[in-house]
Amino acid sequence: MGNRIAIVASYLHPIRQKHLLDWYEDLTKINNQVKLFIGSRNEDLPSIDNYKINSLKEKVTYVILNLVTLRWFSKTQKVQPLIDYKPKIIHLLTSNAFENILPLLETKNIALVVSFRGFDINVFPHKSVINKRVIQQIFLKAHILHFVSEDLKNTAIRLGADPQKCVVIKRSLRINELFTSSRAKKTNTIPTILSVGRLVWEKGYLYGLETMSILKNKGYKFKYFIVGTGHDYDLLQFHIRRLQISEYVIFLGEKSSDEVMELMSNADIYFQPSLIEGIPNTILEASYLKLPIVSSFVGGISEVITHGITGLLCPPAEPNQFAENIIKLLNNKSLGEELGNRAHESIVKNFSRDKEIKTWIHLYESLKIN
Repeated sequence: MGNRIAIVASYLHPIRQKHLLDWYEDLTKINNQVKLFIGSRNEDLPSIDNYKINSLKEKVTYVILNLVTLRWFSKTQKVQPLIDYKPKIIHLLTSNAFENILPLLETKNIALVVSFRGFDINVFPHKSVINKRVIQQIFLKAHILHFVSEDLKNTAIRLGADPQKCVVIKRSLRINELFTSSRAKKTNTIPTILSVGRLVWEKGYLYGLETMSILKNKGYKFKYFIVGTGHDYDLLQFHIRRLQISEYVIFLGEKSSDEVMELMSNADIYFQPSLIEGIPNTILEASYLKLPIVSSFVGGISEVITHGITGLLCPPAEPNQFAENIIKLLNNKSLGEELGNRAHESIVKNFSRDKEIKTWIHLYESLKIN
């Protein structure tokens, strides 16, 4: 395939969004005409170029280097705005990069693919009229609108997206040595419940804490570990004190992918009390590790987990039903093993990285560019 493809994101968090970096790396193994750009240089991602000039120093450096005609010297420049790469396809991994690359789209013949993963459809357009107009402008300008779940796609269509432009390509897992086919038999004296995700209202942690309060009041012993950081930390700490569950809940902060895998391997239950979702990567990981899952029936979660077959689901914001499902697992270890085994089989069958990469290659090749 001869067309240069620029993969663009406004920002990629090296820990929180490592799955996207892994996806990009796997894509480049198949297609060497792909290059990743982010909005601001990140010292944790030294091999990735930034797509815009962010400071006066960068601008001066860029101008000086481009005055030099010797190509060997020019290649050493660290500032390489997107226009120099001359892509024929731009794929926005995060839609919030759109306004920055819009001038390039209006002056060049470039096909645009935009991915939507959750917040940018479920929350962002509802914050203001201006935000909604931005999303609808993306809908008009893009050649392909990509969604990680059918639920997100249908939400976007209700917002005005052209169904003919919409495609669903679900997330996949990069299987490595950390992903064992079965978790070690644990001997936890006290059952451990694990949640992973940013400390924001969308993740439904307040209802998760209410669930823990119910478990405590029913006399169950457990530890609830929460991995993640976010601006709701103080709010959640207040509710932990209000509910008198400080000895049951432990915030672990942000953890690397390897550390999350280790925590999952040693947990008894994975808990996802989200209010809205695309398809959380952690649901895929927990399923692959055969960790029994209790979650809310929202977004794309039901496209991964089938209630009673590969996990236990209930409507969002229902702590009593969350607690009931967790109690089922606490009282019946064999049920958890059955759910976990079937979840693992489903992930292996339906969320293959090789399959996803081949689908992306086919999509890029289908774009007609003059």
